[in-house]
Amino acid sequence: MLVGVLAISMAAPYILLSEVEPFAIASWRLLCVSAILFPIAARSLGADWGALGGADRLKFLFSGVCYGAHFALFALAFGYTSKESVVVLIGAQPLMGMAVGRIFLRELVTPSMLIATAISLAGLTVFVWHDYTFDPTHLLGDCMVLAAGFLIVIPYAAGRRLRPKMKLSSYLFGLYLLGGISCLCAALVAGQALWGYHWINWYYLGCAVLIPTLIGHSMFHYAVKYVSVFYVNLAVLAEPVIAIVVMLAFSERFEVFRASELTTLQAIGGALLLLGVGFGLAAARRNQGVGNDPSDKSSGGAGVDGSGVELARRHGTGKAATAKP
Repeated sequence: MLVGVLAISMAAPYILLSEVEPFAIASWRLLCVSAILFPIAARSLGADWGALGGADRLKFLFSGVCYGAHFALFALAFGYTSKESVVVLIGAQPLMGMAVGRIFLRELVTPSMLIATAISLAGLTVFVWHDYTFDPTHLLGDCMVLAAGFLIVIPYAAGRRLRPKMKLSSYLFGLYLLGGISCLCAALVAGQALWGYHWINWYYLGCAVLIPTLIGHSMFHYAVKYVSVFYVNLAVLAEPVIAIVVMLAFSERFEVFRASELTTLQAIGGALLLLGVGFGLAAARRNQGVGNDPSDKSSGGAGVDGSGVELARRHGTGKAATAKP
């Protein structure tokens, strides 16, 4: 998850440097990664798909479309609201993950989750305090950001059920392919150019494909088999802070980053936000035990937090046994 956070934080810098239109870059990112994964996934894809039941197949198709819609809607939102609003509203994502995990996966809501959320949101508030102003004309864009956040929670939640039933390569290939096709349709409808770019644009587009998408997002989809939906979405909160630090570090070299700045107040807020994320990830690692596999009916899909304790109660043992990964 730490690797994933660092990798996806490079998405904003590479997107700005590529100067490719939003739906087009989302299409290229997802479709290129699916093409990279196809040779690896080809052998197991048919078997994995055949082993899924009808309900799981529909769940997989739906999550893939939602995944693509997240990329497209999130990119579109920047044209209708401010970047400060985007950063603030991203804070709702772990809360959505907590709610979805609790309602649909019966994942426990623990004190560590609430503490990590409180620290992270406090840091997020301090981070944008100086620049953020509520603008009623941005309501459409704000709604897009919230919708995009919810749309990414759906694939993570579905992945809790599907990942234990599929090999990682075939799961990722199908998810990226479905998401890429969704973004491609949006790009074609919007009339955005898919090619004809300068070589330097293609270079940074390629970087966006390999680092934040192939490495970053794939790390989260790998982790969601073992970590509750809440913690995966909590980790995403670190992305804007790390991205701004990266852009600030290269502001002298790239003109598009010249407007980037990191005030003392932002540094304090960013540090507090990262502290909250770090506390949450440490708690996830500490609480990880039985029930990592949400398809394990004996755990009731309870997720990582407290699942070992619950099983210990059921079997009358003093401590949880170790589950097979």
